[in-house]
Amino acid sequence: MLAMGWPNLTCSRTRRIIVMQREALPHVVIGGAPRSGTTFLCELLAKHPGVFVARPFIPEPKVLLAPHPDDVAGFRQRYSEFFADAPVGSIRVEKTSNYFENDDARERFKRVLPDTQMIFMLREPVARAYSNWLWSTRNGLETLSFAEAVAAEGSRPSPFGPDRPHVRPYDYLTRARYGSFAEAWISAIGRERIAFFAFEKAIAEPESFVDELQATVGVDPLPWSRLRTGIVNANGLSDDPPDPQLVKDLRARLAPEMTRLASLTGLDISCWGY
Repeated sequence: MLAMGWPNLTCSRTRRIIVMQREALPHVVIGGAPRSGTTFLCELLAKHPGVFVARPFIPEPKVLLAPHPDDVAGFRQRYSEFFADAPVGSIRVEKTSNYFENDDARERFKRVLPDTQMIFMLREPVARAYSNWLWSTRNGLETLSFAEAVAAEGSRPSPFGPDRPHVRPYDYLTRARYGSFAEAWISAIGRERIAFFAFEKAIAEPESFVDELQATVGVDPLPWSRLRTGIVNANGLSDDPPDPQLVKDLRARLAPEMTRLASLTGLDISCWGY
């Protein structure tokens, strides 16, 4: 299985669609971590005629990351602006990758979107961290080697300052606390409202992935040949890949979090080698 979805899909989906037609709120929110394939997932869904994905994909909507003085009403107004053009009856989707790791977003989600489902797309954490480092390096934000950057994690302030606390280009391994983040989300909104997917299996088995994704979202199935897209927002290979021993050490360091994730969610992470 690529993901573990939520039970009683027909009844719960019917209820939330009826309730949410009164307001332009998302039926589904996609999260994960930066460099984990969430934009790829958006591109797939946006090709389905029954789905409306809030744009732009990059930069992301980030509706729940910045506080609003009117709290629930204010956040819902923000969503109404993103979904103003959504066709009647379409499944509305927002994607903001930073939600998975953000405590404020999780608590706002609980208050603002009590009928919305969450999808998390996750990537093997060392590969994700290295891709994050490549992105930061190529965008002029990182000057250290990958080994140096990982060793210095937690000691460098973000160049974006306190006004954008969710933008943390130097948080390579902090974002790998998958088990802890999953547990916090499950505690906040319940396991039945969250589906988890592994990016690597989505890429390796796209036909079965799109079938399960569409069933999870609640739209009529279309084949991969109709929805297919290449990996979006990808980095090329580096001329200086990370040291294999460093990768081995980092994976050992992160293994307890991966074991915790699998235990809590049932997600098959065998493709990650943990």
